[in-house]
Amino acid sequence: MSKYDYSPGGRTFYWVYYLTLVVIAFSGMGQMPILKRYYIADLPLMTWSANFYTVAWLHYLVVALLLALLAWRFTLNSRIPGKVAWAWGPRSWWGWTLLAILFCSGVIKVFKNLGVYFPPSFLVVNDLIHIGSTMAFMISGLVRLFLKGKQPAIG
Repeated sequence: MSKYDYSPGGRTFYWVYYLTLVVIAFSGMGQMPILKRYYIADLPLMTWSANFYTVAWLHYLVVALLLALLAWRFTLNSRIPGKVAWAWGPRSWWGWTLLAILFCSGVIKVFKNLGVYFPPSFLVVNDLIHIGSTMAFMISGLVRLFLKGKQPAIG
């Protein structure tokens, strides 16, 4: 028996979740000018990544997919009695808290991109919170990956 046999959605949702995180990380970094600066946009079939608006809309669409996946998981988890061993997604209050912080700071960034005025110091703090919580989410995921045999995968 694999861990996918116990997780609702099986391997499909496992791979969709992790592919979604990779695309979100790539498109999030692509909104900063590093893809053009380090010549990633000059690679074949990657010229689209130099366009800020294309990368921003990709980021928004994939974040919407992630929110739909997490909403499905959250509602299914609340309807199933007992604990469900999920093979994907946050497994603790820490992961859910980081995702909530990412969501709130991301909404502020969307409003800024739509033209809503915020004070520059507020935007700097919001950007640092968004990037910091992203890094904390990625680092905690990597720690979880390397310590997965030492902790229960229930939650």
